Amino acid sequence: MKYGWKFIREDVKNAHLENFDDSHWREVRVPHDYAIEGPFHPDHGKQITEVIADGILKPRVHVDRTGALPITEKAWYRKKFFVQPNTKKVFLEFDGVMSNSKVYVNGHKYDGRVYGYSSFSVDVSDSVKRGQENTLAVSVSPEDTSSRWYTGAGIYREVRLIEKADHYFPYCPLRVTTEIKNNKAFIDVEANLVNPTQNVEIEFVIMDREGKIVGSSRKHCYINSVYEVFKLNSYRYWGIWNSYLYTITARILIDNKEVDSYQTRFGIRTIEFDSNKGFMINGTVTKIKGVCMHHDLGALGAAFNKSAAERQIEKLIQLGVNGYRCAHNPPAPEVLDLCDEYGLVVMDEAYDEWQIKKVKNGYGKHFDKWAKKDLTDMIRRDRNHPSVIMWSIGNEILEQREEDGYKIARYLHRICKQEDPTRPTTAGLSMTEDAFRTGVAFEVDLAGVNYKPHLYEQLHMKYPNVILYGSETGSTVSTRGYFEKTASIEHPIKPKSNLKESSFDLGSPNWAYPYEREFLAQDQYPFVFGEFVWTGFDYIGEPTPYRNHFPARSSYFGIYDSAGMEKDRVYSFKSKWTDEKFIHLMPHWNWEDGDIVDVHAYSSCDKVELFLNDKSLGIAKKDSKDETKSHRFIWSAIPYEKGVLRAVSVDNPSITATMQTAREPYTVLVEPEKVVISADGDALCYIRCTIVDKEGTVCPCSDIQLNFSVTGPIEYIAADSGYQADERTFGEPYCKTLSGKCMVIIRSIKDKPGTGILTVTSELGTQTAEIDTVAGKVQMQEIPPAFRK
Repeated sequence: MKYGWKFIREDVKNAHLENFDDSHWREVRVPHDYAIEGPFHPDHGKQITEVIADGILKPRVHVDRTGALPITEKAWYRKKFFVQPNTKKVFLEFDGVMSNSKVYVNGHKYDGRVYGYSSFSVDVSDSVKRGQENTLAVSVSPEDTSSRWYTGAGIYREVRLIEKADHYFPYCPLRVTTEIKNNKAFIDVEANLVNPTQNVEIEFVIMDREGKIVGSSRKHCYINSVYEVFKLNSYRYWGIWNSYLYTITARILIDNKEVDSYQTRFGIRTIEFDSNKGFMINGTVTKIKGVCMHHDLGALGAAFNKSAAERQIEKLIQLGVNGYRCAHNPPAPEVLDLCDEYGLVVMDEAYDEWQIKKVKNGYGKHFDKWAKKDLTDMIRRDRNHPSVIMWSIGNEILEQREEDGYKIARYLHRICKQEDPTRPTTAGLSMTEDAFRTGVAFEVDLAGVNYKPHLYEQLHMKYPNVILYGSETGSTVSTRGYFEKTASIEHPIKPKSNLKESSFDLGSPNWAYPYEREFLAQDQYPFVFGEFVWTGFDYIGEPTPYRNHFPARSSYFGIYDSAGMEKDRVYSFKSKWTDEKFIHLMPHWNWEDGDIVDVHAYSSCDKVELFLNDKSLGIAKKDSKDETKSHRFIWSAIPYEKGVLRAVSVDNPSITATMQTAREPYTVLVEPEKVVISADGDALCYIRCTIVDKEGTVCPCSDIQLNFSVTGPIEYIAADSGYQADERTFGEPYCKTLSGKCMVIIRSIKDKPGTGILTVTSELGTQTAEIDTVAGKVQMQEIPPAFRK
């Protein structure tokens, strides 16, 4: 149900009625996030928080915590839909509506969901008209001060119309678990169905990735649940970056005629966590090199797009990521599909609050009524995904310091085990010592430690049977491509007048620390099974340290910026987490004569020599005893002169990097990340625009406005420079570059293959790029061998 929706961004009386006149409403497609349309304004989402955490000891105002966007405005959606004449049961499935939704069909009211991250199904069988047109209306009523980050607003995930016969599979009906015994794989399948009778049969068919049937069965069904076990003598493992998936199809048959079917994918894999060895997948000890990810997609807002999410995952894999934490809520189901396909392991997280609220209208006000339902539904929806290896029952929950907080942890842990005994539970514990004192840490299988690498050793010594990992780590802040001349540790970080943070990545808030510290701890303590860095991408909201400095409205924490362009820290993680051999130099080399500049480099090499205009500036080595120098090379106080900065590996001189002084801006390079996309109406193409001089060198200090237009079978969607304090609404057809770059997003038009053209105009002239849209699916990217560390 993607197209044909009518929308209005206000609360309208009688909008639920079947014959309501919505002719003046505008047409939109779903998924849709109306808050991302803006405008940015300091009054949008202004909060006063009284949480005593992260060093906050008194109430403080947050101007742009939720992105300075209108996420609390009420809105309505309406759509016509047709139901077949012989349909018995009709359901509407929503993957996520933000938030406090109500669903109406032909004027009849149904409860939606309070929690905007929960997927749900609504049985509308009693109000639909068979063989006729029906009217669906959905209201959303987000509350103010209900989140610590940008939520988006509206029907921001997929919606489906499901038509059934008398005998059918309900919502999320299959549970598939796998076990390895004596080198054979056993597949346990449980299927739930409605209205079983003596003439009903259930058929299961398992197919491998190549489409070969590897298991099948057929049996009569007299009860609501059917169980079957399949044994595979030959099988393929699902593993990290090695994502072999099987498909199981369940069919309901009456007199050999199919009346309903359901299909899901699964993977055969083993997982084990040990307090000394760490994490093992398929018997191999593996460090999780993970990132935390909020659900927004940068300039797209919260409106889910699989093409954009896939691009994020591809970029994360390029820097060596093998783990994905859904922070701090259930993700779109397609995110888990992608993690299944690419071979990432996932922490699936339920909530950011229990009963004690962090914000006035946060989840805490709904916890008692909805916590069990939301957690149960998340697990039932997601439990067949092989990528999911743990259930997180909470992030930085304030009950961790309360004497009776363990009771809620125990309650939620038991729900998880009842729904899925095959996976461990966890929680992100920011008040780590309190969590062990109150017992909250002992009520989960895996104790996640947020920002406390200095506690790993003492916790392990004191509680040797507790399994530990860094559930949230790092949190240095930076603005892509921006540098100060000198590199110095700043902790806690202080706001700057230009609302930018240096890409030397040595600044962090009071609760955080440079990522090198976590690298050292992960190397030193094998019993710590990995980490999840905060965050993979910059996200909308939480512009720390600019909590009260509009127009700062997006985070500075990402390894990539919000447009998916590489910050310099990408190369630190790549040097640590992959086998790729390279040197990355920073900062840029456009300064003023007489400036004294620090030069740093990231590399997998052991020793690097630096040259300026072919004059050696010395050999630098990593120093494991110096936190800052442990994973970077440093040359301090270099007198600047124009020319070429060159770094060379001492042990392998073929590995080099250069940084050249850019001359005057000459043109704009317009470079699509893909030149062919599917004409399915969802596929995106990200097009990088870069200001360069006549020799093609990036001009890192020359920022100008670029204007965009498109022709052909493509749509202009948005542009983003990654600057966290840009007041411009993303959908405007222009953008000022940041450090010489910005990103344009275009989308194909459904069933209209052909060649689309993006035209970029500026003071540097006019440039174009062509993107072909084709019928059918375009193959997903393969993982380069260099990143299989």
